[in-house]
This record gives sequence, C-alpha cells and structure tokens, in this order.
Amino acid sequence: MCRASDEGGRRCTDDNAFGLEIRRLQAKKQYHALKGNTTVVDEMAEAMQQLRDSKNELTADGGALKPYSMPLTPSAERVLAQLREDGFAPYVVGGSVRDALLGLDSKDVDIEVYKATPDQVIASLRKIGNVDEVGKSFGVLKISIGTEDFDVSLPRKESKTGDSHRGFSVEMDPDLTMTEATARRDYTVNALMYDNKLGYIIDKHDGLKDLENRKLRHVSEAFDEDPLRVLRGVQMASRFNMELDESTLEKARSLSPQFNTLAKERVQVEFQKMYEKGTQPVKAFRLLKDTGWDTHFAGLSEVNNAELAADLNRNEELIREGQFSKKQRVLVLSATIGARLPDREARAFLGSTIVGDDMKNAAFNLSRVQEPTDSDAGYRHWVRDLPRNVTVSDWVLLKRSQGNTAAADKVQNRTRELGISETSEPDLLTGDDLLALFPGSRPGRWIGQGITKARAAQYDGTFRNKEASLEWARKNVEQE
Repeated sequence: MCRASDEGGRRCTDDNAFGLEIRRLQAKKQYHALKGNTTVVDEMAEAMQQLRDSKNELTADGGALKPYSMPLTPSAERVLAQLREDGFAPYVVGGSVRDALLGLDSKDVDIEVYKATPDQVIASLRKIGNVDEVGKSFGVLKISIGTEDFDVSLPRKESKTGDSHRGFSVEMDPDLTMTEATARRDYTVNALMYDNKLGYIIDKHDGLKDLENRKLRHVSEAFDEDPLRVLRGVQMASRFNMELDESTLEKARSLSPQFNTLAKERVQVEFQKMYEKGTQPVKAFRLLKDTGWDTHFAGLSEVNNAELAADLNRNEELIREGQFSKKQRVLVLSATIGARLPDREARAFLGSTIVGDDMKNAAFNLSRVQEPTDSDAGYRHWVRDLPRNVTVSDWVLLKRSQGNTAAADKVQNRTRELGISETSEPDLLTGDDLLALFPGSRPGRWIGQGITKARAAQYDGTFRNKEASLEWARKNVEQE
C-alpha cells in the first residue's frame, strides 16, 4: 500500500512477501470495513499485527533486514512450509543465500529450524519425505524429496574438546537467538539467513556489507576453533573475488601452527573446490603466501612468486574464455603448479591437494610431458605415449598457462593435420592379421613384438594402408 510521505511524493510498503501480504490484508480489511463486517476487520487487523510482530522478532537481538525474493525449488518451498505449518521457524541459511545474492546458482539449500527439538523436526519432515537421522546427535538431519536432498539443522553451540576435526562437543538449544546461533559460522557472508515467508534476508553480523565490499571477515572468536576455515577462505577468495579482512588475516596467520591437526581429506576438499570452481586462482595462492600457509605444502613457498602468479593469471584468462572442462580445471591448474616443482615435491604437493589417485597421477604426469619430436612419426608416437588420463588438449592448455603459446599452437595444429588431436592413430596391423598371415602359428610374445615393430613402420610412413601393412608383415615379422 502506498501513502503520502512527509517529504512529499509516495512511500510504498516493501515489495516483498511481507509487503504483499500486508497489502492484501489491508485491502481485505478496507473492503469489509465498508461492508460493516467488524469481525473480519478485527481478524485482518490481528493478522497484520502478527506479521509485523514476526518482522520485528527477526531484529529483536540486533541485525538488519533486506527485502529479497530468493528463488527456491518447489521441494524447498515444501520443506519450509511443512516446518512452519507445524509451528516452527525455518530459515534458509549459509552458502545458498550468499550465492543467490551474488547471482549464482546453488544446488545445495540448507535450512535451520528454530523453536524445535530434533524429534519434532523429524516428525514434521516425515510427513513429506524420507529423513536420514545419521547426524541427529550433531543437530543435522537430511530429508530427500524426489531427487533433491536438504540438510536441515537446529541451532547449536559447538565447543572444541580436542585437536582433530572430530574434537568438538555439540549442544543443541532451540531457544538460541539468531545472533548466538550464527556466531558459530566461519565468515559473515556465510552467516546470512533468508525468511521466505516474509521475504527478507536476515543479517546479524554485517554480512551484506562485507559481501558488497568483497570482504571475508570472521564472525566471532569461534573461528579459531577450526583452522580449516582458513583454507575455506582461500578457496572462497578465488571463487568469489574476495579478500580477507585484516583482522581475519591476522587470525589466519596465528592459526598456521595448527595445520597439522587437519585431516588430509578435508584439506583436499577445499583445494578441490578452488580448482573446480575458482575463477581467480592467483588470489588463492597469494592468500596462502600472505597467511604463511603455503609453507605447509611441499615446495610451494619456494615457487609461490611472481612467475607462478603470471601462470595462474593465464589460467584465469583461459577459465574466463571457457576453454577448460571441469576435469581440466583441476588437472591443468594443479599441473601448472606441479610443473614448477621437483619430482618429489610435485608428487607430495599434488597428493595433498587433489582428491583421487587417478587425478593426482594424471596431474603429475601432465606436468612432466615434454614436446614431441618434430616429425610426423614423432607426433604419432607422442600422442600414443601420452600418460593415462592425459590428452592433447590438456597439454596444449598447460602450455598456454605457462605462456608457451608457440608450442601450444604448433602441437594443436600439427595433431589436427595428422588427425590425432582427439586420439592416437589406430594400428593398421592387428594380432588377428598376424595369425591369419601365418597359418598354424600360436599366439605368443612374437605377436606383440610384431605389432610394436609394425606401428613404428606405420608411423614413419613405411606403409599407410591395410594392404601394405600385410605385405610389410610377411617380410618383417618373425615368429617364435
């Protein structure tokens, strides 16, 4: 509803869920007032007051509200509606709120429920989907609706009880205020909440301002209890073009000695996110340098310099141009760093930052592949001998990342001309051919040796068709 303002002109109610509902109730109230239906008028006035009370409750312990309409799937809306119908106060929390404000898609929607116990939430959610109670003791449940999964948590306090990532005690408290509950989160931009009923972002820690200024600032002293939050900041800096707030930077430096308390798998996951989703990798490695955390990765501090930054900036350019597949974002970026390290340090660095042995080995092998010999045969052998899970395209992108565009262009063009840019040239001579050529012969090592010898002749141009390969084999393959 719009009305005249003291400054002149018109002032309108926020155009969000709260404003729309207030206007609807106001219109209904006015209609029934004209009809003399005082009972309905009183009901509308009470409903409007309840809405205003709900809005005021969101800032009762401080913070700010921002009118907002966050896109949610029907399944997410259904979970929120069911919890609200059963008398609880559910909010969308965490990364999905941050991503929506940044204009990014987020597949993971996390929900936090106030004014409820775990058993009450389980009973509510079972009305609409399958509930996984594995994390119940930590205040986290999972509900599946169709193909969508949602993590549903309860307000809780976490206290550090040991050095490992499992060394925490969790105390659930449905009466925690939003400010108290969100204080356990890592960065203010991850502590934002969304109320889809009223249509507001709830900001208890100035996360909106930090998001606007691209700042990563810790929420509270609870940040110190999990040093992994430093690496989370590293990958977020790369993904969202952010910088650490100076006070948080100091905390990150002070937490460096606790690196060894982190499980290897948790470290790998944070790097994997940076590799796969980061758009500005140079920010991540600059932050590792600024915090002193690059000393925890074999050889990295020695090569984390301007030359590496130049390589990473070229990676960024290629990412921005859309030249990387998801796999290549991990493979080529990590190989760019591995290529600057000696063998032992490269294997150790890649092993500590990549998920999966196949990808670790591929990244190391890619970082070691040399240019092919400059002949048709040399190129054919080079493509054939590329390590497992490494392609011509991977090598070309690595060379472009290293600034060696001449080598990249040469290999790309030559392999295309020879028809081997996607896969190696198939053998013209096969084992079956050899058995057919020499009736009565038995399979044995001679077949493999003959095919290898034939391949060399094929690649250097001695023969280039099937008939010629058979003629060559009659004269040159020796049986056992």
